[in-house]
Amino acid sequence: MRPARSTVLCAFLSASIPVVFAANTHNIVIDGDFSDWATVPSHYDPVGGPGVLHNGIPDTHDTDHSGPNDVPVYVHHPDIDLIEYKFTHDTSNLYAYFRATGVIGNTISNSTQHGRYYVIVTIDVDNNTNTGYGLHEGGYYPTSYGYDMNMEFEFFNGGPNKGNYLNHGATNQAQLDAAFQDQTNGIVRLLPGSYYFYPEWVWFDSPTTGTNRLPFPDDFASITFVKDKGPRYQGIVRIALSPDGHQAEMVAPFRGFMRNPSGSPIVALRKTMKISMSLEASGELAPDGTWASDTADPIENYYLNPYPEPGLQISKVSPNGNVTLSWVTGAIGMQLQRSWSLTSPDWQPVSGSTETNQIIFAASETNAFFRLAE
Repeated sequence: MRPARSTVLCAFLSASIPVVFAANTHNIVIDGDFSDWATVPSHYDPVGGPGVLHNGIPDTHDTDHSGPNDVPVYVHHPDIDLIEYKFTHDTSNLYAYFRATGVIGNTISNSTQHGRYYVIVTIDVDNNTNTGYGLHEGGYYPTSYGYDMNMEFEFFNGGPNKGNYLNHGATNQAQLDAAFQDQTNGIVRLLPGSYYFYPEWVWFDSPTTGTNRLPFPDDFASITFVKDKGPRYQGIVRIALSPDGHQAEMVAPFRGFMRNPSGSPIVALRKTMKISMSLEASGELAPDGTWASDTADPIENYYLNPYPEPGLQISKVSPNGNVTLSWVTGAIGMQLQRSWSLTSPDWQPVSGSTETNQIIFAASETNAFFRLAE
């Protein structure tokens, strides 16, 4: 069942009421100024430390375990200690926000050590646990299942390295080879996967920058298959950090997730997804030299609503006995619905409401309830 996406208000006798609308579009600019995230709901993860558990798992832990029932070992690594996270979208991009105890993207570069750091968003793009893989296979805990694709950013050797997409839709080398071939044609198949068999690519909005030009309708673009630790590529997945490094914001345009064999986008508005967010780093900055990660609880049933927060409001009764219901112009297309009761409500569409953002009613002594829905 899809999550609720409508707004319910009691009209006629109510003052204006602020509305919170889950999974609305937001306007985010990847510039290191995080004020545009203020209205995006926050999710929280424990502050790590000795004895701090997250669903029975040390909050910051090693990545050497890979069994679904394993309990990894605590690692003191503040740079990957995720403590707050957010996720949102607009009509063509996914956005992720991370806040950590330490410094996100913190790596080193000297003659003997380089260091690697990963900002990871793993996505169940079809809301189906029978495709994709389980997080524990990659050493990420607490585990959950069904993750098909990643949007991620790698820091390496003292600085940013690449922003890439990744597909978990293969369980052996033959399937991986087929996945590579598919993706040279702009195709991703959502299949059962494994952490150990995956292609990753950087998408360029240029037909010649990447090594593989994509076919129509994406022939304006090209991709380059990549591996960890360079060379450096700057595609359409981008990241920005706060001056102190404690916050990061990342964008991944829908188009980089590619299309299914029928030509439909893998990620598109009106789809429902599950999102897992992690920070991971190599051991150069950890006291015991151990790789470590911190994975948040997944954001489940995230619906890619095509509309912004509608801001449904109700005016006070005017001198002529009318009340006005209004909502933001960006939500034109949503339907205003009315019910006379919230006990076994019977929601009926208000005629003409999908073409406007304002409806005027005559005031009544009888309660009426209103919501905006697709």
